[in-house]
Amino acid sequence: MENAAKRAAERLMGAKHVTVVSHIDADGVSAAGVASSALDHIGMAHEVIFTKKMDEAFVIKLKAKRPELIWFTDLGSGSTDMLEGLEGVISDHHKPLEEKSKAAGKNRRTLFDYDDSNNENFITVNPHMVGRDGGTDISGAGCAYLVARTMDPELKKLAWLAVAGAVGDMQDREAGRLQGTNREILADGENYGVVEVLEDLNLFGRETRPVWKMLQYANDLNIDGITDNYRGSMDFFMELDINLKKGETWRSWSDLKKAERKTVIASLAALVPVEDFTGEVYIFPLEKKGTELREAKEFATLLNSCGRYDAAELGMKVCKGDRGEALDLAFGLRKGHRKQLVDSIKIMEAIGISQMEHIQFVHVGDMIRDTIVGTVAGMLFGSGRVDDRKPIFALALADDGIKVSGRGTKLLVDAGLDLSEVMRQAAKALGGVGGGHNIAAGATIGPNDVNEFLRMADEIVGRQLA
Repeated sequence: MENAAKRAAERLMGAKHVTVVSHIDADGVSAAGVASSALDHIGMAHEVIFTKKMDEAFVIKLKAKRPELIWFTDLGSGSTDMLEGLEGVISDHHKPLEEKSKAAGKNRRTLFDYDDSNNENFITVNPHMVGRDGGTDISGAGCAYLVARTMDPELKKLAWLAVAGAVGDMQDREAGRLQGTNREILADGENYGVVEVLEDLNLFGRETRPVWKMLQYANDLNIDGITDNYRGSMDFFMELDINLKKGETWRSWSDLKKAERKTVIASLAALVPVEDFTGEVYIFPLEKKGTELREAKEFATLLNSCGRYDAAELGMKVCKGDRGEALDLAFGLRKGHRKQLVDSIKIMEAIGISQMEHIQFVHVGDMIRDTIVGTVAGMLFGSGRVDDRKPIFALALADDGIKVSGRGTKLLVDAGLDLSEVMRQAAKALGGVGGGHNIAAGATIGPNDVNEFLRMADEIVGRQLA
């Protein structure tokens, strides 16, 4: 098969033991699920380690384990300068170290043309190596999937996890559909019967939320009298003669008849542009209807609920098919996660957003978990209640310093914003670490470096957008 995925698969299949290292978000958990499932399939002994970030302290601990071969999924590309003495495979969609990315990307046309022959220790599958945008073209789980399906075509059955990872990283948000290499993965999933693609209303909660609650909490739409208004949302459906209950059970969007859905969509289109609430929806038909497992957005949120609360292994078990204890525990975390997000948005709004010349920021201290502060900032940033003409930086106290999460918009990225470089440059200058994507990135810095970090970030963003 194509060169990079083939060489990566061959290296993994030739090992006696593989150590999988992955990130804790939905994409990272999905990627670990792909990797572990693939290694199980070929009978490869392995262990899986999750980490919030690839910093020096983590790499030192990793090296102390003396792993035979490492498979980094959804991370690793920006940390190759720390990996001396280790070898393995990197399947990641984050920006690599700048000089390596530029050198490797020359004369490459597709993700599969890339030959990492200059790196004897690691074979890398990364869209940036071929000039593609890792924020939209493919996810970390997708990169892991490219390697997995090369091991055995039967592993195309894992395509649904790659789709979940991409949706978890919101790669469908910009165009209302997945793009780039993700389209090829979708085709695999459809052909294998593990993914269905629908054109439909694409608000969160189509499987599990009552329809009125789904609309009430659709903050991106910001419809006066309906958004954040349970009575207004219920009245909207009742005025359309849509029954909200079947017996004693609230009806979800997936419970509505086709004619009812058309009526709702037409009525919403009179209030907001139709492209704001419709697009592709990704269904996992082998999963039970009416559960978080059946639709990509809800499934990704379930995985996030695990990873963000120190239980990424639970999410991976669910990815690998555990529908017993692991799933029950994951459901419990999901319920707590939803409440945490609602409460955290209120906290962030109460603290207030501070303005600088080119950026805006909010420092929440220890009032919001560092593992969800970026998610909360992103939700607030997209709600219409925060100025979206400047990127937002959210800071929270973490065990090892201050966690910084940055979020931008497509318009800002088109104008030159690259938050990955902002985070990397500003954090590195202060002895910290940073990286990510142009539209969303993160860093960890020292507690006494906040003001200087923000000053440098403001300066770098100003240069990028000049």
